[in-house]
Amino acid sequence: MSIMAIFKNCYEHFRGKFSKQYMPAQSPKMHSKKKVLVLDLDETLVHCEFKENNSFQHEALLKVNHKGQEYKIYLRTRPHLNQFLIEASRDYEIIIFTAGYEVYCEKVLAFIDNNRLISDYYARGSCQFINGVCFKDLSLLDRPMEDIIFIDNNPNAFDRCQENGLLIPSYLDSDDDDCLLRLIPFLKYLSKKKDLRPIAQHLHQFENNIGTTLFSENQKSLEIQQEAMDEDTLSEGNVVKKDNDITDLDIKHKKTQTHLEVVSKVSNKIRSATLFSG
Repeated sequence: MSIMAIFKNCYEHFRGKFSKQYMPAQSPKMHSKKKVLVLDLDETLVHCEFKENNSFQHEALLKVNHKGQEYKIYLRTRPHLNQFLIEASRDYEIIIFTAGYEVYCEKVLAFIDNNRLISDYYARGSCQFINGVCFKDLSLLDRPMEDIIFIDNNPNAFDRCQENGLLIPSYLDSDDDDCLLRLIPFLKYLSKKKDLRPIAQHLHQFENNIGTTLFSENQKSLEIQQEAMDEDTLSEGNVVKKDNDITDLDIKHKKTQTHLEVVSKVSNKIRSATLFSG
């Protein structure tokens, strides 16, 4: 990344801090004794489509203006999301790390976080793109790494923090999805640990205790076909991003998709950044 691109990212990041439509209500100081839960957005907490689809039952229609053009976001939250955020906030400071554009992220968070349980968020400009692959650097959070669990549906996101990563099956629109509900007791169990790393080891111990896997085999083996690239969407999609492509909306992060396995870098089947999601 060029010096000019880095400077532009920093400028836009801090400019965005003072012009957000969505304002997280809690400061990090309030969470000094809590562990840190970093969550991906698209296909982890929500699924969004950017064209009307009769087979997709959305629960909200959001509108986002980007470069003078209005985009419609057909949004559906993952089942049990509200309960999950409430329960997780008791033991964790919650931070969103997405590869979507900030304007998109703000709109989605304003809808799903009515109780202001999320303390902060990072969008696409905080992600690193190398050879079209998106990486999320947890050191940007300025939190002790031993206190962080990072949940994402894209294994590439964990490349630089593998001991902190937990891969969650991707969510599209299933009413029967219970991944967030299953996570609640594990997060409660994990919050008692002095060092959350390696997540995989604590997960193995937890699964031995309950006598089953955290996610079902059907969920873990779910393969999602990649959609055709749509450059008109604001979410994290299939667009390869280069350093010199960073724009004024690249303020925070981006997200991707996954299934639960040992966290490892996957060179294929990546979901890079499209206009909104992450």
